[in-house]
Amino acid sequence: MDRIELLILAVGALVVALPLASRLGLPYPVLLTMVGIAAALIPNVPEIELNPDFVLPFLLPPLLWAASTRTSWAHIRANLRPILMLAVALVAVSAFAVAAVLSSLLPQVPWAIAFALGAACAPPDPVAATSVAGKLGLPHRMVAVIEGEGLGNDATALTLFNTALAAAAVGGSISFGSAGREFLAASVLGIGVGLLLALVAGKILDWLTDPVLAGAFTVVLPFAAYAAGEEIGGSGVLAVLAIGLVLGGAFYHIQDAESRLVGSAFWATLDLLLTSIAFILIGLEMRPIIEDAGSDIWRQIMIGLAVAAVLIGVRMVWLVASGLFAHRFLRSTVPGNWREAIVLGWAGMRGVVTIAAALSLPAATPERGTLILIAFVVVMVTLILPGITLPWLVRHIGVATADPERATREIAVRVVGAMNERITELHADGDLDDEHAEQWRQRVRRIVAQVSPNPETESLIEERARFRHMRAVNLELHAAAQAEALRLRGDEGIDPAAVDRILRIIDRQIANA
Repeated sequence: MDRIELLILAVGALVVALPLASRLGLPYPVLLTMVGIAAALIPNVPEIELNPDFVLPFLLPPLLWAASTRTSWAHIRANLRPILMLAVALVAVSAFAVAAVLSSLLPQVPWAIAFALGAACAPPDPVAATSVAGKLGLPHRMVAVIEGEGLGNDATALTLFNTALAAAAVGGSISFGSAGREFLAASVLGIGVGLLLALVAGKILDWLTDPVLAGAFTVVLPFAAYAAGEEIGGSGVLAVLAIGLVLGGAFYHIQDAESRLVGSAFWATLDLLLTSIAFILIGLEMRPIIEDAGSDIWRQIMIGLAVAAVLIGVRMVWLVASGLFAHRFLRSTVPGNWREAIVLGWAGMRGVVTIAAALSLPAATPERGTLILIAFVVVMVTLILPGITLPWLVRHIGVATADPERATREIAVRVVGAMNERITELHADGDLDDEHAEQWRQRVRRIVAQVSPNPETESLIEERARFRHMRAVNLELHAAAQAEALRLRGDEGIDPAAVDRILRIIDRQIANA
């Protein structure tokens, strides 16, 4: 399959999957993977070969960047203990559990190779995890832990994977000490590179005034951080996370409003497109793997199901046991009870990192085809089964859900309070007269009317009605301006670039209305 055809398929699948997933209440990565599988089963569809040396450096950095800039270090720090228990400790335990199962079922596979596949299968996918967390209305503390785990577990898994391959290359075994030292060194180097690049990039973004140029510069940052981290022997994943967390919180200080609007719109589009490509690739890769398995496919699938069951079971037991321990002795609030532990355990969906790592096993690896098919089975089981059943589980198990509208109203009240206090100060200092102070207070009330879907007072309802009427009038006036500008754009004596500048100003006025 040609790259252009893959891109067209990804965009088409995205257009269908997003509204369909919303209607069915499913995470859209599940539907995208099904689209890839369906496309792969169509007769005469050319096969596509997924180069793992290309996939991880191309897909992972921007996806991690988009996810890390949406969260904050404060949330990760507040839930650091449960995040580390999942992103580091549980990944290592899961890798050893899978290695033990594979060694018993495939004794011809060396322990180091079995451990490498265990490390590849251990980390839940950050894209699928954040997609699920954002759609289920889970309490914010649970969402923060799911997102934090999804961001950090790839670094642990890939470090353990590379350590295992290095040991297998020399016929050695996995040592807790060597794996721990390598993980610590990779973490320090990766985070250090990310923080250094964040410092330099912040200065450059503060200097750039063109919003398009600033947006283009942010595209380079995750790839540069990943490459730099890997080049010096550190974790490219942690380098991207470090620069994303730092700059994500600093954008409102170093960029103007227009640059932020352009950047957020661009990254939202790119994030969706790359997510679509990633999960469609998983589905498309199924056919050649199944064809290579031949008549032995059912035995390999059964081993894959056993590995998936072990991963799900280990995660469930780990979360329930560690949750009870942390809640009693460490005063941790995540998971807060056994219901939350079950939901967090069931949310461990694997994805593109698992596939790319499995495909990067050396060609001389014993039972390489079997190990790759096992990884695919693990991804399919842990992605599709929880993705379909998790919304039902959250509803029926009795996990408390958050009210995003209420959270928005609470934030709006505090923001509006700060604005009113500042208006009072400016009025008292003589910078605002009575008339203009009242005009600004009316604007503040319009903000409340806009963000509050359930106003509690009649005056606020009336304010919302006036706001909607004024907005409708505003849109009509700007529509007339746009129509005239577009008419002038068709005049051969008018510079279209000048008209476009006017149209952009009108668009910003509409967006800010």
